[in-house]
Amino acid sequence: MPAYNADDTLLAAVQSALAQTVGELEVLVVDDGSARPAADVLADVHDPRLRIVRHERNRGLSAARNTAVAQVSTPYLSQLDADDLWEPDYLEAVLPRFEDPRVGLTYTDARILRADGTLEPYLTSHLTHPIDRFPELARRNPIAALTVTARTGAVRAVGGYAGWLWGAQDYHLYLKLAVAGWRFAYVDRPLAIYRWPLDTGGMSSDDRRVVLGDLKLFTVFTLRHPLTRGLGRRALASAAIAAKRYTPVLSPAARALRARRRSS
Repeated sequence: MPAYNADDTLLAAVQSALAQTVGELEVLVVDDGSARPAADVLADVHDPRLRIVRHERNRGLSAARNTAVAQVSTPYLSQLDADDLWEPDYLEAVLPRFEDPRVGLTYTDARILRADGTLEPYLTSHLTHPIDRFPELARRNPIAALTVTARTGAVRAVGGYAGWLWGAQDYHLYLKLAVAGWRFAYVDRPLAIYRWPLDTGGMSSDDRRVVLGDLKLFTVFTLRHPLTRGLGRRALASAAIAAKRYTPVLSPAARALRARRRSS
């Protein structure tokens, strides 16, 4: 669980993880240089299954997650951000899916918690899951990050989370796992709750960086995996969106993609 200045929500997120019906777990909070240390926020939690690691300065989401990937000793690694929640039987539902040795990642349905306290279905609940093959996985990210549990060895083998990406590091990880041949499993139950941002200060609200980050992700991934179905089309679509909104920064990426497409 990466945490950066999450004082208002961190305790609830940790408590939802510790309340799992599967008791054999570790909750590893990576405090990414918060102004108020996470250890102070969680001072009243007296549970030996909670461990806190602190970065003395803010290093970003990928670095925090990679610190966790390097430190865990469990065979499975779950993603839960410091402002989200799990239902008590989340782990009980997902862990049996790993009895299939082909499965490297399991995810579930989720719900959205709005600022007024109402709960709504997650945005991809209408899709046919699991989505773990191309070109479908290149068209959209159908996986709610807070619902993911993956094999720790598989995550390490593909290099963990990309530090060169500002956002969508989780999506990039799923793409790498799929390219590596891992299958995904899906539990068709809303077992996690995504807390909708209360203001416009979150990462998803920075439209320019989101658009250009998407372009960067698919430009690099397409150049590394040029024969994977759907990647080139998605990269060109990302370039078209970026060109429409932010033409001055597009040219190098667009030229590289178009040259690759013409030569293939």
